[in-house]
Amino acid sequence: MKTAVGLLIMALVFGLVIYMLVRRVWRLYRVISVSIPVANDVEAFSYRLTETIRGLRYRENPPAGAVRTFRAPAWQQWAVGLQDIRLEPAGSGNVLLTGPAFNVSLIGRGYTGARMIPYAGPQPVWPLLKGMLKIMGVGVGFFAASGVALFLFGPR
Repeated sequence: MKTAVGLLIMALVFGLVIYMLVRRVWRLYRVISVSIPVANDVEAFSYRLTETIRGLRYRENPPAGAVRTFRAPAWQQWAVGLQDIRLEPAGSGNVLLTGPAFNVSLIGRGYTGARMIPYAGPQPVWPLLKGMLKIMGVGVGFFAASGVALFLFGPR
């Protein structure tokens, strides 16, 4: 009976984690776009925006034309397949910032006149699923190792 209760608790925890990842985490890791109006001093605006992105531990790739790309931290790319942030001119004195929702919306809140733009590009479904499977694999491995340790070294 204790085994069945333990397995039921593990199944409920597993179901709760899957529910959380699908419902809650998707809102954070989907790709969105934010249009930010450029201030009068373009150089100061660019510096402030670059430092804001670097403050989130993103690293800038060498610029390729007008589009600037900032790479996500390696551990976040491994864990959840975090996407890069793209910064490109959007015309009429605006800059288009595209990337993961929780980082891009956080950056956009720091600028007056920033507004969400509908993003029609591909969403990172497969990287997020791979990240979820990696995290679940680590969790299952941890529980398996804990179970083996309790079985071998626990009280009898």
